[in-house]
Amino acid sequence: MYDLRPPYVVMLDEVAQDPRMKARADRMLATIPSDTPVHVISLDELPRFAVEHDWGSSRRRMGGVPDAGEVAWFLGAMRWDGKWSEHQAHLREHWPQAGGPLRSAYGYDAFTWFDSHMNEIAICSDHVCRPAWRIHLINGCPHKCFYCSLGGLMTMMMNVEEYVEHLDELVKANPWEKTYLYEDDAEALAVEPEYGAVPALAEYFGQTEDYYLNIHSKSANVDFFADLSRAACEHTIIVWSLTARTQSTILERGSATMDERIEAARKSHEMGICTRFKYKPIVPVRGWRDEIAEMTRLVFEHTHPDLIALFTLAWMDYKEMVQLVDPDMIDPVYLDAARDSAEELGQTRVRPFPHWVRKEIYEFCIDQIRSYDSEIPVVLCTESTEMWKDLGERLGYKPHDYPCGCGPQSTPWLRRLADSPWQITKPVGVQGYPTPY
Repeated sequence: MYDLRPPYVVMLDEVAQDPRMKARADRMLATIPSDTPVHVISLDELPRFAVEHDWGSSRRRMGGVPDAGEVAWFLGAMRWDGKWSEHQAHLREHWPQAGGPLRSAYGYDAFTWFDSHMNEIAICSDHVCRPAWRIHLINGCPHKCFYCSLGGLMTMMMNVEEYVEHLDELVKANPWEKTYLYEDDAEALAVEPEYGAVPALAEYFGQTEDYYLNIHSKSANVDFFADLSRAACEHTIIVWSLTARTQSTILERGSATMDERIEAARKSHEMGICTRFKYKPIVPVRGWRDEIAEMTRLVFEHTHPDLIALFTLAWMDYKEMVQLVDPDMIDPVYLDAARDSAEELGQTRVRPFPHWVRKEIYEFCIDQIRSYDSEIPVVLCTESTEMWKDLGERLGYKPHDYPCGCGPQSTPWLRRLADSPWQITKPVGVQGYPTPY
C-alpha cells in the first residue's frame, strides 16, 4: 500500500459490527498513523457528516487546489437493494447541500453502465468509446494530477467477498463482455494488497475461461501480484496512463513517475499480466516531442505492451486549463491555438486543443512508435469520429474494429475486433442494477 496519511477515517457501524468487514478495515487501519481520528457512524448519520466535512467541495480539479492534503477515507459496504433513488430523494429534500461522492459512500456504485452518455447503444461523434458495464469498489484517488477531480476523499467498500458473488452474476448474464474495467474513478492499486480487492477480483477472473480484469492505473504498486496464482495474473490486464517525464513528475503529483510506471509494466509482464499503455492525457509541454521520443524508446527497451492508445488533454476549455496549470509550461504555439479556437470548440469533449493540434501530436507519436514496432496496434482513445476519419487509414482501423485499451471485447493480444461493439452489446442487469434500456 502507498504511505497514506488520511486526516480522518469514517467507518459505517455495520462495518464495525461485521467480523469479515471489520477484519479488512483493521488490516487497512494498521497501515496508517495510530492517532488518525476514526469516526464510526450510521448510514442515517452520513448526510450530516458529509455536510459538516464539506464533501460537496471535495471533487475539485487538483490543479485548482495547490495545497491539497491527503485524502480522507470512508469505509462502507456495497448494496444491491436498489434503493439509491430513495436515498437520493431524501438528500434532495433534507440535505440539498450534501455533495461529493455520496452514491459511492452509500454503496450504490457496484456496477455502472457506460454508454458515453448517449442513453442508447450508438457511437458518439466526439467521444468514441465502447458501451460496457464497469465495476467499482473504490471512488477517489491519492494522486494529485492537475486535471483530475478525484481527490479529497476515497470511499472503499469492505464487503469484497459478497461483491465478487454479485459480480459473478453480472459476468454470467453478459457473455458479450469479456473484460471488466476496474477502476475508472479511482487508483485501484494504491491501497493494495492490504485492501484485498484486486487480489480477490484477479483470482475470480483467473477461474473463468475467457473473462478478464482490466485495471487502469498510474501506479507502480504491482509487487503483490507475485503472491497471486498464475491464472489470476494471466486473466489480468493493466493499462497504464503513461505520461512523459515533466508531466509525470510535476503535473501529476503523487503518481508514479514515467520511469516507475515503465518498470512496473516490465515486472507485470514477467508475472504473466497483459500490459498496455495509453499515452494519456498528453499535455504538450515545452519540449514535448523530445520527451515523447524518450518515453517511447524506454517503452520498447523495457516492456512488451500488446497495444498503445493515444489521447490528448481534454474535458476542459482553454480558460480552465490556464487556471489549472502554469501556461508558460505549455508549448506556446499550441497554447495560442487553444485560445484562438475556444469559441469554435464550444463544449465538445475533446477541447481545449483544436483538431489540427491533436492530429499533429498523434502523428508524431505514431511515427515514434512505428520506428520501434511496425505491428503493434496503435489506436485513438476517446477521440472524435472526425479524427478517426483523418487517421484511421494510417492506423489501420475504424471506430468499430480497433482493439481498445479498456474496451469490453479487447482481450489480451487481440489484433482486431471481429464484430462491431455497438452491434453485439446486449446489456443485462442484475439485482439492484437493472438492465439499462
